[in-house]
Amino acid sequence: MAAKLALVAAALTLSAATASAAANGTTTSGCYSHLFTFGDSLIDTGNFIRYSSAPGPVARSPYGETFFRRPTGRWSDGRLIVDFIVERLGFPYWTPYLAGKSKEEFRYGANFAVASGTALNQLLFRKKHLNVASITPYSLAVQIGWFKKVLAMLASTDQERKKIMARSVFVVGEFGGNDYLHPLFQNKTLEWVRPLVPRVVRYIAGAVESLVELGATTVYVPGLFPLGCIPRLLFLFRDGGAGDHDPANGCLRGLNEGLAVLHNNLLQRRLAQLRAAHPGVTIAYADYYNEVLALVSAPARNGFDAGAALTACCSGGGPYNGNFTIHCSDPGATQCADPSRRINWDGLHMTEAVYRIMARGILDGPFADPPIMSRCHSY
Repeated sequence: MAAKLALVAAALTLSAATASAAANGTTTSGCYSHLFTFGDSLIDTGNFIRYSSAPGPVARSPYGETFFRRPTGRWSDGRLIVDFIVERLGFPYWTPYLAGKSKEEFRYGANFAVASGTALNQLLFRKKHLNVASITPYSLAVQIGWFKKVLAMLASTDQERKKIMARSVFVVGEFGGNDYLHPLFQNKTLEWVRPLVPRVVRYIAGAVESLVELGATTVYVPGLFPLGCIPRLLFLFRDGGAGDHDPANGCLRGLNEGLAVLHNNLLQRRLAQLRAAHPGVTIAYADYYNEVLALVSAPARNGFDAGAALTACCSGGGPYNGNFTIHCSDPGATQCADPSRRINWDGLHMTEAVYRIMARGILDGPFADPPIMSRCHSY
């Protein structure tokens, strides 16, 4: 309870700071009126800790230490991809959707992402006899439902809603990572997981189509980052089961080429079909896979420790510092001296330093075509 109260106080401090910035006229975007995002812990800025009665490690230090100097519900040492996008657009840091109550709190958009979020829903996982205790009930479809409530709050007529949709930018994902990780962490094999991929992509595409039908004109859909380069998965499959290690970077080929690339290829094909069906609507793929793979393959070139590209900064020890029986904020966790020199933060999530680079790739290119900021000259 004390940890949760501290997080609420931190959120209030952030809200006060951003409200002050808005009052000083420093938070107006010249290109988009709103930013709406959907996803999981890669961009969750505090929704998970608002609904969870036991938020766990993210509610404790050293989460948030790099920028906010305290835990805020972000699964990193500092800011996330979405924070850098918000900053670039000139908006204040959002109130997380589950903490918002008024139209004013969603003036610049909303973040619906929830840690452990999936494209598929809990019912499907239950039917496949998986334990859903660690899977949030707030799947992609639920997050889209939340958005519809916010849209209705922001505008009372169809014309006003269409105007908001046309002037907003949407980021849908990434989704899919947790759909595959939950089964893998319950001892399912890659062969068991792969048949989920077409269904996951179908759910993502359906959400994009729903937004377009509501009037969205600018939608970005990130693909999966290289799952085979994640310390906890490298630790989990250290004795085999996910193919061999790529000699170029040490990542597991089965997880990368046999799962993440499969997902990304199917997703890109489906997005191409949506673009053809909706001419005039920007539906852009964000290539997180090659962006992160480039960092892992040449860490020193980007300012990261060359000998620790696949080692978590803060986790439970063992190979890759990937032992997930001990979490980053637990007693006995092993923490690196400088997160800005590491790619991975806690075995699953990236450091603020990496998220800054990833955000730049979608804002300015070349990992999104067209990049988000390319549209700004048209207003």
